[in-house]
Parts: sequence; structure tokens; C-alpha cells
Amino acid sequence: MFRHRTIVLTGTLMLGLALAAPALAEEDVIDQRRANEEKRIADGLRNGSLTPGEAARLQREQARISREEQRFLSDGTLSERERQHLLRHEERASRHIWRERHDGQGTVAPTPHLDRRLANEQRRIDAGIADGSLTEREARRLQRAEDRIRTEEERFKSDGNFTPRERQKVVRDENRLSRQIYRQRHDGQRRR
Repeated sequence: MFRHRTIVLTGTLMLGLALAAPALAEEDVIDQRRANEEKRIADGLRNGSLTPGEAARLQREQARISREEQRFLSDGTLSERERQHLLRHEERASRHIWRERHDGQGTVAPTPHLDRRLANEQRRIDAGIADGSLTEREARRLQRAEDRIRTEEERFKSDGNFTPRERQKVVRDENRLSRQIYRQRHDGQRRR
């Protein structure tokens, strides 16, 4: 009799664990997914695809989902309906992260092409001064134009968002400066 009761209790315990394991596994899946989304937000902030405001909004959404999960777990279990509800919210949050990371906004990523170009234009001005193809007045004017472009680019980037329109403006200004440098160096005026 005692042996029979032990077998029944052991079987009941094993059945209970077997039924609880999927629920615990589901919680692990939800927690893993949330950790993955937190990493995606951090990566977006780090690589510039998210602005600080977008990241804060996405993190608040994750916090709401976490609070909701805690509320559902307050009775000790997560029902199928509650689990589905959480998964839907997680999927929606995941889409929001993707959208925000791909919307073209974000902190300003480095612009090596523009930086190299300005450095090249500075070298051309310096070379024009060195070989005498630029007068002092021409060199000062070109240098001021380059300084204005650098200041304008910094101003555009200062809000954490360097839009395609702003980038095009900087590129147009650099193109204009490049043409001016060429014309001034080849206009026949020489420094005395």
C-alpha cells in the first residue's frame, strides 16, 4: 500500500512537472525575446539608427510589456490567453523597433566621405598657397568658405539627425567650393 502510494505520488509529481515545464519554457522564451529586443535597442542607439528619443520610447514600451507580464504572473501562472497576449505585444514591439531603426533618423553616424573631401579641399588650398597659385586674399576667402561648410555640417548634426536633405546641401556646398578652388588656382593670378 505504501509502495503504491509512493508510485502514485511520484507519478503525480512528474505529471505536474511535465505540465509546468512548458509554462516555464514559455516564460523563458518571452524573457529571451525581451532581452533580444533590449539588445536591438541598445545596438540601434550605439550605431546611430535610433535617436535617444526613439530609444526611450521603445524602452518604455518594453517596460510596459514587462509590467503586464508581472501582473499576469501575480497569481503564479501564465494562462494560454495571457501568454498569447504577451506574444502579440512583443511582436508589435519588435516591429516598432525595426521601423524606428530603419526610418532614416538617428544619431549622426560618421560621414567619412564628407570629412575626407573637406580634408582634400584643405590640402588643395594649402598647395595653392605653397605653389603661389592662390593669392592671400583668394586663400582667405576659400578658407572662410570651407569653415562655413564645417560649421554648417556641425549645426546640421547637432540635433542628432543629419537628414538626406541636409547632407545634399553640404555636398552641394563642397562641390561649389571645389570648383572655386580649381578656378582660383588656375585663373592666372599669382602670389607675389
